Amino acid sequence: MRPILLPDPPSLSTGVPEIFEQGGSQNVVRRAVVIGNGFPGSENQSIGLARALGLAENHLLYRVTRPNGGIHEWLHWLPVGFHKKLEFILRHLYLYSRLMLRSKQSKYIASENGGNVGLSSILEADVKEIVTMARETYEKDGPLVVIACGRDTVSIASSIRRLASENVFVVQIQHPRSHLNRFDMVITPRHDYYPLTPEAQEQVPRFMRRCITPREPPQDHVVLTTGALHQIDYASLRKSASAWHDEFASLPKPLVVVNIGWPRRNCRYGADLAKQLTDALLSVLNSCGSVRIALSYKTPQKVSRVIFKELGDNPKVYIWNGQEPNPYMGHLAWGDAFVVTADSVSLISEACSTGKPVYVIGADHCKWKIADFHKSLRERGVVRSFTGLEDMSESWSYPPLSDTAEAAMRVRTALAARGWSLRS
Repeated sequence: MRPILLPDPPSLSTGVPEIFEQGGSQNVVRRAVVIGNGFPGSENQSIGLARALGLAENHLLYRVTRPNGGIHEWLHWLPVGFHKKLEFILRHLYLYSRLMLRSKQSKYIASENGGNVGLSSILEADVKEIVTMARETYEKDGPLVVIACGRDTVSIASSIRRLASENVFVVQIQHPRSHLNRFDMVITPRHDYYPLTPEAQEQVPRFMRRCITPREPPQDHVVLTTGALHQIDYASLRKSASAWHDEFASLPKPLVVVNIGWPRRNCRYGADLAKQLTDALLSVLNSCGSVRIALSYKTPQKVSRVIFKELGDNPKVYIWNGQEPNPYMGHLAWGDAFVVTADSVSLISEACSTGKPVYVIGADHCKWKIADFHKSLRERGVVRSFTGLEDMSESWSYPPLSDTAEAAMRVRTALAARGWSLRS
């Protein structure tokens, strides 16, 4: 199986010395602010875009945090600002009740802003602070690119644009489920617009159709991607190939990497899919040199138990136990083929960015826009279904997904239209 070489990343330089660019150094973007929501899948997309813009080493991470634990796990559907105010009231009611009842027991109150989970070391996203920074440092450091992802970041990002529109360029990743003109650019998967298709409309009662977002077709400043943005590119894979050389270089080829996620609302499964996966892997083992399996920290025990029971003692199979270091990047760099459960758009998008064979299992368990995502990948020849009848030593390829690089190019074009340019 011959390795598939990725193309060199495009150069960020235009070849024009900064001092000669129109407008001078004040119109050169050198930094970014990333607004996260505490979920690795969302923050990875924002940081991936910052990396593709050449700002990986010059960005600040702010985070919108919610109260966690107890009753708060059931309140995440509330707007984050209202949730925090409610937590403030509940916490003070609780303290008052402790004084009155002299009780040391807490039934429902969690630590504020994540408590002991390490969030205190992350900058709390504050609109006034970021707006002040953008305004006061504009003359010296130029414009600020603000990149946000996730529902809880929408109000923060849109407020920053409203208050400092002359100093910032605000990018919202994932459809914000609000007016798109609140942002300079929206980057969202094409399947987010699946609810507008005739097929989707037939699945929804007529009286509910107006409640489904998005409500309008894409606008000029909306960038549609095939999958999720991420940090995987030529440079990161080359670096990871070197870092994991000692562990992976000697493994028998082809190396088949299996990434297992977890059931989600639009892609539900259980031990039945795990048994289907292990049966298929056992069927193709003769054409595999070695198999590496990685389970997510959210993979249900009913799934992982089947995996360990059926494959745990097989000499060709290694199952990562979850301990650091995480071999994920090594798997992407050294794997010859990938088998991925259908639930995770991110895992599939990252595997498809390598240009190597990607097999998906469990797509028949998915519905709504996730099913549309899989349909689009199959139509492009990017993925194939994993059935257990494959010869894993046979290679096939496709143009790698390059959503992050293409989105970054659209941002550069939009900045240029404003008279701004990018410098790392």
